[in-house]
Amino acid sequence: MHKPTTAICFIYGFRPDSLSVEWLKDWQPIHSGVVTSPSVENNGTFSTSSRLTVTAREWKSDSVYTCKVTHQPSHTITGSQFPCKCPLVGVSFLPPSPKQVLMEPIVTLTCVVANAPHDVNVTWTKEQTHLQSGYGKPSATGPQEVISKLNISTQDWTDGKVYFCIVSHDDIPTPIRKKIFTEPGEQPMYLLLPSAEELSAQQSLTLSCLVKNFAPKEIFVEWTVNDQSIHANKYKNTEVMADSADGDYSMYSMLSISAGDWDRGYSYSCVVGHETFPLKTLTRAVNKSSDHTDDLCFQQDEHDNLWPTASTFIILFFLSIFYSATVTLFKAHLLILWIFQYIVNT
Repeated sequence: MHKPTTAICFIYGFRPDSLSVEWLKDWQPIHSGVVTSPSVENNGTFSTSSRLTVTAREWKSDSVYTCKVTHQPSHTITGSQFPCKCPLVGVSFLPPSPKQVLMEPIVTLTCVVANAPHDVNVTWTKEQTHLQSGYGKPSATGPQEVISKLNISTQDWTDGKVYFCIVSHDDIPTPIRKKIFTEPGEQPMYLLLPSAEELSAQQSLTLSCLVKNFAPKEIFVEWTVNDQSIHANKYKNTEVMADSADGDYSMYSMLSISAGDWDRGYSYSCVVGHETFPLKTLTRAVNKSSDHTDDLCFQQDEHDNLWPTASTFIILFFLSIFYSATVTLFKAHLLILWIFQYIVNT
């Protein structure tokens, strides 16, 4: 059913009471949906109003409506145009957060409909299959906004299954279809590097975690100490940056710890989560008693987790230079020095 839309034309300050009102659509007279009120006198002049009611679909067309007023005693003819400047319905997606993808068996897809007409219909499909969804309430302020959410399995999302959000209404000539999916990418590799110079100085210690060669760009990086999460304000993550035209990404995360905690044998881990991991996360740990970092990678072959060759560290060295502008504040020069010493001694 098409919802009605009403345009009102006010006319005031005329005399004598001899006035005609006519409505035009694209300069052609309209004979239905028009109601003109009787004139009302006030302080020697008259006023009246005329209403035009049409369907919302007619109003949202490209037509121009005109209120034409004729006052014969004053030989006056005037008109006010009502161009239809209705905001376009917009449909956008909010993908699941990286943390939800990495930590939960179910993820939520969100379809946001802006400037939504009343009683808009939002449905979801997976290929040709109709799916159930839940509707959010329209926002209380600003243009009408409707949110529809769909819960799906994390496995379907990471496998690249294609979903459609379909928005339909009587006033929308053609339903709006928006597609959402994720493209599986390469798994990231990461390394936790304590600085040998900092270890010998017995002052604050900086641990660095490099994540590279991953796609898509959504990634989750955090640190733990003795298997307990460290608050995000204790470490710094750089922005995810594109490395090359092949779509791979890289980033750094750096954690500053006290020498005392290090001497007490605390174990620190860099935890990296990415949607392409079958088991969601890769973890690399280090403590004072270890002369190397411990791999806790459960979903890659063992050879994928070993970094024994000097060539790997040379690559890391050049990547460190590439990121130097960002990580200087995190004592990157100590990290680069340690890498260089390792290469020389290898």
